[in-house]
Amino acid sequence: MKWNKYIFSVILLLFNFELVYNQACQRREARLKFITRGKYKNVLNYNMGALISSKVINGFSGGNQGSCYRDTIYTITGGYGFTASALGNSIIFDLQEQYQLNTLKIWFWDQSYRFYTIKIYLIYNDVETIIYESTLVQSITTIKFSDQSVQKFKIYNENGNTQNTGLHIIKAEAYYKLQTNM
Repeated sequence: MKWNKYIFSVILLLFNFELVYNQACQRREARLKFITRGKYKNVLNYNMGALISSKVINGFSGGNQGSCYRDTIYTITGGYGFTASALGNSIIFDLQEQYQLNTLKIWFWDQSYRFYTIKIYLIYNDVETIIYESTLVQSITTIKFSDQSVQKFKIYNENGNTQNTGLHIIKAEAYYKLQTNM
């Protein structure tokens, strides 16, 4: 009888040890996902170290206030408050490091009724993967794609918009959005 209690206690102790060990592993795995997913925050901003590598060929209407990375209150006029790209060029967003992302949100110029013709790529290890293309994109557009590692985003101005040949972006955000199954 004493041996049965002893064996039961040892089995219970081993089982408890395994639970504690698995919880530590799960916490470590959750922490790694938290970091690689950009802490579930917008990674396209100055604080996260993102850059616009195509800045030499892009226009910033209003200087720093024309950057689509800014988080301050938006002052937008016909010649102020957006990042622009000419026909056939791209706006390329470089992330400080690679992240696992699944959502890109872009606020296109919407001070007049217009549609843009664009293609959007994500870039990882110098391989471009198209995640979105449209001839009718306007205003705030949210693009959801499968969970992928990303180093850059490229927004290609394929055919301008219905009012002129430019591509005008007021704000861009990229993040990992947790999926809820309800």
